[in-house]
Amino acid sequence: MALFSSSTPKESTPPNRSKREQCWDARDKYYQCLETNKVDNPLEDKFAPVIKKECSSVEKEFEANCASSWVHYFKEKYVVDLKKERFLKEMEAKGGQQLPFPIDRK
Repeated sequence: MALFSSSTPKESTPPNRSKREQCWDARDKYYQCLETNKVDNPLEDKFAPVIKKECSSVEKEFEANCASSWVHYFKEKYVVDLKKERFLKEMEAKGGQQLPFPIDRK
């Protein structure tokens, strides 16, 4: 078991402002490529060939400029935001109206 391993874990320093901006710029380029190629979920295997063919260079840049945990988070966030956007458009088309937030519970 490696619970009491003698090797010390690698210390990681949080990214500074410029590193975060590089990450976000790379993420935005990646999102644009996904959008252009109509990829709904970059985590699904069925979209892997499209991503590999059309978005591999921007994906590599995205992964190089962001922490791996951020990459996974942003890919999940892309899916959630896309579903939310589609749901809101659908409800708006059906005549739904957004409630004012926060909801007043008096």
